[in-house]
Amino acid sequence: MAFQLSLVPVGRVSPADIDDLARGLSDRGLQVTILTEREVPREAYDARRRQYRAETLLELVRSEAGDRVLAVTAVDLYADGFNFVFGLAESPGNAALVSLYRLRAGGDARFLHERALKEAVHELGHTFGLLHCPNARCVMHFSNCLEDTDQKGTSFCRRCVRGVHRQK
Repeated sequence: MAFQLSLVPVGRVSPADIDDLARGLSDRGLQVTILTEREVPREAYDARRRQYRAETLLELVRSEAGDRVLAVTAVDLYADGFNFVFGLAESPGNAALVSLYRLRAGGDARFLHERALKEAVHELGHTFGLLHCPNARCVMHFSNCLEDTDQKGTSFCRRCVRGVHRQK
């Protein structure tokens, strides 16, 4: 049985970026359906920080259909205790969120595509209850900066693969 993933653009996200991410996730064996764009909730914006609260965007897509739902946005996100986040997920749960905002820095479209795929897989891993991995090459390794994201791989290490299979 194939894994069903609903991909939801939140706010103005380039259709090419959504298509690239959908293709990358499909290449990993997921059945991806792209849903209709949702507006970024006004209440998510924190004018003092000039960022959007990640939890509010995640809440927006929690009830979407599919085994998992991944919201994709182009706005700058933060979560409690962090200056910024690349993404956020229910752990365990069915909803995840990735922002392309900071993933664009210092690279071309190829960098963005690879970074977005890594962070999407990472956040989806959290939906299976996976924690951050100490293996710097594992996609579940914590990314504190873009260099961390660039250095890690796009796949789960053996330990994390076992964790995903325990949750299915």
